[in-house]
Amino acid sequence: MALNMRFRFSPTKDGLVKVLGPLETDIMQIVWQDERSTVKKIHRKLSQTREIAYTTVMTTMSRLAEKGVLKRHREGLAYVYTPAISEDDFVTMVVQQVLDGLLDDYSETAVDYMVDYLARRNPNELQRLHKVIASRVAA
Repeated sequence: MALNMRFRFSPTKDGLVKVLGPLETDIMQIVWQDERSTVKKIHRKLSQTREIAYTTVMTTMSRLAEKGVLKRHREGLAYVYTPAISEDDFVTMVVQQVLDGLLDDYSETAVDYMVDYLARRNPNELQRLHKVIASRVAA
C-alpha cells in the first residue's frame, strides 16, 4: 500500500515513535483500537493523561489524514476518522521502506550487520532467516 507518508526514522525511540511523533502514535493507537473516532473522543481520552489542546489533536488528526494514515468523512457537524491502514500493515510498510532504503544504498553493510545482530541478540531469528533463505534458494 503506497501512502503519502513521509516520516523521520528515529532509531533510538521506542515502537512506532520511531516513525510517528509521540502524539501521532498515541492517536493512531486509539483509532486502531476503536476503529472509528472523532477529535472530541480522542481529545477526551488523551486529556486523561496529559494536558493537550483540542486544536492540537484536531491538527494532528488532519495531518494524519493528509498523510493517508487516517480516513475521514463528515457525519453531521463532526469528522469521523477511521484507519486507512491496519497497524500491522503500517508496521510492514515502514519496515519495507526502511530496509529498501538501507539495502538500496548500503546492501553489503546492512546484510552483514543484520546477520551479526541476529547472531548476538536473537539466534533463533538467525536460524529462521537461514531457513527462509534456504527455501528461497531451493525454489
